[in-house]
Amino acid sequence: MTSTYSRSWQSPEAAARGLISSRFRPRLEALALSALIASGGLACKRSSAPPSGADGLSAAMAAPSAVRQRTTRGDLALRNLNGRIDTVSRRAQRRPLRLPEREQWVDALLTRVQFTGSFADFDRVIEVAEGAVRDHASDPKAYLLRARAASAVHRFADAERDLDAAARLGADVDARRASVRIAQGRDLESARAFARARVERAATLEHLGLLANAEAALAEFDSADEHYAAALATLRDVSPFPVAQLCFQRGVMWAEQAGDTQRALPHYVEAVRRLPDYVVANVHLAELEVELGHRDAAIERLRVLVERTADPEPAGFLGELLASRDATDPAGRALIERARSAYGALLEKHEGAFLDHASEFFAGPGADAARASVLAQENLALRQTPRAYALAVEAAIAAKDSPLACRMIEGARAAAARSRNLAALLERESGRCATR
Repeated sequence: MTSTYSRSWQSPEAAARGLISSRFRPRLEALALSALIASGGLACKRSSAPPSGADGLSAAMAAPSAVRQRTTRGDLALRNLNGRIDTVSRRAQRRPLRLPEREQWVDALLTRVQFTGSFADFDRVIEVAEGAVRDHASDPKAYLLRARAASAVHRFADAERDLDAAARLGADVDARRASVRIAQGRDLESARAFARARVERAATLEHLGLLANAEAALAEFDSADEHYAAALATLRDVSPFPVAQLCFQRGVMWAEQAGDTQRALPHYVEAVRRLPDYVVANVHLAELEVELGHRDAAIERLRVLVERTADPEPAGFLGELLASRDATDPAGRALIERARSAYGALLEKHEGAFLDHASEFFAGPGADAARASVLAQENLALRQTPRAYALAVEAAIAAKDSPLACRMIEGARAAAARSRNLAALLERESGRCATR
């Protein structure tokens, strides 16, 4: 089954807010958005599509960077990130950490998860956040930290409760609440209005990222693209992490929501250029390589990834590609089994965070369509985004459950107004219901 949506993983908080670690959030406090755009200060020009087909891929790979910032080499940045994590971990063994130190630790761990797929770090993030609330029960920042941890693993109800607790202690939680609701596909117009007001007050990375993501969720793609570019323009740090993430988010918007893989392509290329070990950006780029006829290049890209990450997605995708070439290929079968085992373990520990990707895997190379459909339904109950609806429709079709597929198609019609990909899927599949 060919999915309407490409494979991807990122924490909902990062996806919704356009943020990574607070260490990488330099501000442009006084600059209004209108002045920023008028000045020509966009770090990455409004995206446009490269030539189509294989030539488009070659052109995107060869093109000079459209992002002006000079950044540290990606391997050095990851090495430094690992060093910071190790330093704080050793410090925590010697003495109780202060709350700001715990915040920095969680920031660093979630940044590593975001880019390398080190999902075992989720366990430590949750442990640190729980300890912060236990030891600093009267400090709203402790509850904000635990809300961030809960949101990262898609425990949205827990995150909302902690945001309520932080608000009662005097914290401003409106931006965080908006980000959680965007991740769930809820209250999008309110989130956009809130973010727009914040941007007019201060065009910071956080505010611009939130606005871009709200607009993307509402299918206002060109406006969102401009705000992603404006967010890039606020960066004054040499870290490659925020540049890579913002480029990746633009790519995801164009490919997975706007149905325009050609406009997505240069953003994925730039994300990988800045951070060669960025797992999900490489997976998305590999998908486009396959689509554009560069299957061998995609296979080699994925081979490198599976040696470096515990994320099961590259293994599952590589196994799928090898099996499609030779169903008896032992390497392909082993990779699929590796992904199956990893998804099982991740679902046991942090089910909400992996319902969607596990559903895609089991509907495809995992060859368990019934399980895929159950997971997709659980994911849709957790968040009513266009992607969640598309997964539910596709999984029901893979499971040959026509009544369920038709119910999902009908239930997805409102969400399809916010996603060209979902709208195309419904148009393609609605005929199966009209004849029933």
